[in-house]
Amino acid sequence: MTSSTLAAPTVQGLAKAHPEWRAWLAVLETTAAEAAAPTWAAAVPADIAGGSPVLATTTLAIERSVVERWLRRLFGATDIAALREAAGRTDAVAVLAAAIELDSARLAALAEAADAPVQAFVGVAPLAAVPWLQACGGRWASSVDGAGGASCPVCGAWAALAEARGLERERRLRCARCGGDWRTEWLRCPFCGVDDHARLTSLVADATGETRKVEACRECSTYVKTVTTLSAADPAALRLLDLATVDLDVAALERGFTRPAGLGQPLGVTVVERRASQRFWRR
Repeated sequence: MTSSTLAAPTVQGLAKAHPEWRAWLAVLETTAAEAAAPTWAAAVPADIAGGSPVLATTTLAIERSVVERWLRRLFGATDIAALREAAGRTDAVAVLAAAIELDSARLAALAEAADAPVQAFVGVAPLAAVPWLQACGGRWASSVDGAGGASCPVCGAWAALAEARGLERERRLRCARCGGDWRTEWLRCPFCGVDDHARLTSLVADATGETRKVEACRECSTYVKTVTTLSAADPAALRLLDLATVDLDVAALERGFTRPAGLGQPLGVTVVERRASQRFWRR
């Protein structure tokens, strides 16, 4: 194992190695920059009810102008002219609400209503939820650091990947939407809980060995990518790691393993418009 093997990927490095990814990298870079805007941090709920996931049944009150600006910026970062043009024809608040719930059917309907390319719209629009979810994760992720299943205890999304972290190689599941970071057991499928070693398998690439691998379950046919890290990756780096390890996804899919779609746990977040003078509130 070398330090270069464990190095976190960068936008510049990935763009150089994979010029065909430049358009998507621009979208991810724009999302990371937007997540740093104070508007989203101000929208984080002031308290939680202690349910699971943390954000279940939360109300998000936000100015329509903020969401419209962000959607124009997000779609504007793409290289698809029809998608950029559609940003001004769609209901930005509805897009944000559907993105938070990962409601692909609703996003497809919004795309059709805006005369936008459906596949591109549904592919990019879920990132509209990331700035708010990431701000919520930064506030609440440390309060739910218990071992659990494969869905994020903050926002309900399925884990994007697992980290074998530090010298102790603690197994941590990570959420690429909010940055959620929670413990899980080794030699157990996080999706169905099977711990029969005969039903678990690993796919290891020659180039990266144990530092980049797939851990899969023959019982439920799911998989999670595991990367060895020295410390926790921040949410923007997680999204780059997920992209940089797409070869592992291909290997898993070729062998019949899948990652679940949608959310692992429903959220039921209500998004409402607020006036500039109003405060963000919950419930």
